[in-house]
Amino acid sequence: MKKVSVIVPVYNTEKYLRKCLNSLVNQTLEDIEIIVIEDKSPDNSNEILDEYERKYKDKIKVFHNKTNKGIGYNRNFGVKKATGEYIAFVDSDDWIDETAYEKMYNKAVKENLDLVCCDIRKINDSKKIIGYETINYFKSSNVEYNPMLLLDINLGPTNKLFSKKIFDKDTFFSENLKYEDLFVLPKLICKSEKIGKVDKIYYNYVIHNNSETTTMNDKVFDVLKVLEKVNNDFETLNYYSKIHPYIECLNIRTIFRYTLQQRYQKDKKVANDFIDKAFDYLNTEFPNWKKNKIWEKRSPIKRFIEKNKLLTKIYCYLF
Repeated sequence: MKKVSVIVPVYNTEKYLRKCLNSLVNQTLEDIEIIVIEDKSPDNSNEILDEYERKYKDKIKVFHNKTNKGIGYNRNFGVKKATGEYIAFVDSDDWIDETAYEKMYNKAVKENLDLVCCDIRKINDSKKIIGYETINYFKSSNVEYNPMLLLDINLGPTNKLFSKKIFDKDTFFSENLKYEDLFVLPKLICKSEKIGKVDKIYYNYVIHNNSETTTMNDKVFDVLKVLEKVNNDFETLNYYSKIHPYIECLNIRTIFRYTLQQRYQKDKKVANDFIDKAFDYLNTEFPNWKKNKIWEKRSPIKRFIEKNKLLTKIYCYLF
């Protein structure tokens, strides 16, 4: 058994792929396996992967899809193939600092953690640092005893180590709905009996000009279906009532992230319809959401815009 299995889906990222792979094969934690799933990429990623597999055959395993399957399928495939005690995910246009997995694995073993997080450095296509995504430091705990973890921990898989044991046949990334991370991350966080953080910036996230915020389309409606699934998962927890305000706030925050992003939506009818359905969703699932005490800590101006459907539409139309 390896200490860490790193899962890397690859599609159309030849420009960044070598940097990503170099950051993995040079990890100071040597007992790792790198599972790469090449998703019928139309560029030269295939040739680069064959080169690295030959050179690092003791570390890299490359699997080639005959058709494009999508990132959710590829991550699930990687989890099934993983032999590591812990699992990590890296996007093939990003990279990770070379001591990351050694530091994170050592903390996980020392404190018997199911999930370890680190902070993120945001970089643009010109290789300039444009910001950071940090998680408030916390002592090792879990959601039952520290429900703020649901809101403080980002819902992406790439800056984390997960114990392999928290993945099972009912815990997987979505393969047919967008927002595959949101589909599974809250469940993984709640299944983790003990969560910790390495208070360092290890993950380097490259933000492209064609990022999601500039390419919105009608797949945004999937977020409502995903949230329904997430809430069903929450309802199975024996401490559900204890953390309900945090679940409600997670829904509010997620919904408003995407209502405000409709300012990038090219089809204004889609934007208008989504905002209507988003507010209908909150009013139906969480009738008292406007009184949520956690959400009330947000900037009053932002809350004033967000909670008003008409103002949200005006904001998206103007900006």
